[in-house]
Amino acid sequence: MRDRDTPPPAPGFWTLASVEGWERCAIQGAKSLLTLYLLTDLLAHGGQACWGMGTLRAGIERMTGPQPDIAFASQLYGLYGALTYLVLPLGGWIADRGARRRPAMYLGAALMATGLIALATHAWALVGMAAMIAGIGLLKGNLAAEVGALRRDGGGERLFAAYLACLNGGAMLGPLIGGWLAQRLGFGAAFGAMAASMAVAMMLLRAAPRVTVARDPATASGRIDWSRVFPTIVAVTLCFCAYEQLTNMVLVWARERVDLTVATLSVPPSWLAATDGLFTIILALGAYRFWPWLARRGLEPGAARKLALGGVAMTLAYSLFALLSLGGGRVGLGGPMIAILLLDIGVVLAWPAALSIVTAGAPSARRGMMTGLFYLHGFVAHLVVGQLGTFYAVWRQPHFWLVHAALALAGAGVALTIRRGQATTTSTPASASA
Repeated sequence: MRDRDTPPPAPGFWTLASVEGWERCAIQGAKSLLTLYLLTDLLAHGGQACWGMGTLRAGIERMTGPQPDIAFASQLYGLYGALTYLVLPLGGWIADRGARRRPAMYLGAALMATGLIALATHAWALVGMAAMIAGIGLLKGNLAAEVGALRRDGGGERLFAAYLACLNGGAMLGPLIGGWLAQRLGFGAAFGAMAASMAVAMMLLRAAPRVTVARDPATASGRIDWSRVFPTIVAVTLCFCAYEQLTNMVLVWARERVDLTVATLSVPPSWLAATDGLFTIILALGAYRFWPWLARRGLEPGAARKLALGGVAMTLAYSLFALLSLGGGRVGLGGPMIAILLLDIGVVLAWPAALSIVTAGAPSARRGMMTGLFYLHGFVAHLVVGQLGTFYAVWRQPHFWLVHAALALAGAGVALTIRRGQATTTSTPASASA
């Protein structure tokens, strides 16, 4: 996979990336099932079998008014997804403050495994979601911060592209396994399998060499480059306000409007989320090799330009969803697959570029917190996605998808305002002792 002129990542990178892959298997496997789980199971009898569901629904409906199950399920999906990102700066701050990043990551992994087991019980599903939120807050951002400390001079975007490939290996595997188990054995078996993936992540984390970051006073007290970091976070947030609908109403739309049969095989809607992971892996690994090839010829676009191009690709994807929704009948799988491919081109262009700008603009002493702030794009995106999902049954479907196209296009526009600068800076010297 390595380009002959591209130095390999520092020792420990692939182990840490594998931890992220298994963690993402659990996160995406559970997330791809959540809306369908709520609609077909937890809310089927008024939510009485799930402790706290009636109280939570009453509290939300006091603010929004009475809602049908599909609208409430979308809002709960959005609230859960948003909170998993909101806690990331806090998790990074805890690790930065105590200089004990690895113990925080162990605790986060344990909480995630416990939460997935509780999610499978029906009665304690909401408690399980709360444990998942806390665990993700401690693990996800701090894991990316350790990987960021391993990047070499000028290699941030390429390193994060390889990291994105491993991440999406899990993102593909989770919906595949979870969707198949949910269809054959029920949701409990699917969530149990996701808990097992977190056990694998914990074992890999124990095997990963510790990353040590040398700190000097100048770096530790350095300032954050907000002139580039702030518009970058705004741009990637707008793009992901569009992208994250893929594992929510796109799956509901697919169940209603897409012919999900291949030969004699009936494809679960969650497998569309798995193809999202597959496409991203292929594209990210291609980017890992392609960017150095362009750089040697002086043709590699800057990080801000990549972010803008990613927004344009997502705009085209949701425009295609709008076209596919014009008719009244079912559509074949080809059109949705092209739309998902365009979304993934957007992710591979935008996500590593944005993360490289943010981590390069943060001094080492604040890198965990700043990585958490970067991930707040997911908090805002899930809130927006959940709220937009409540209009799915109200608006005409082409209009629903065009709103998402407009959000991605706005993200591309903001990215073009990011001032020129080095995409990545030389990181504080980092090592991982085997």
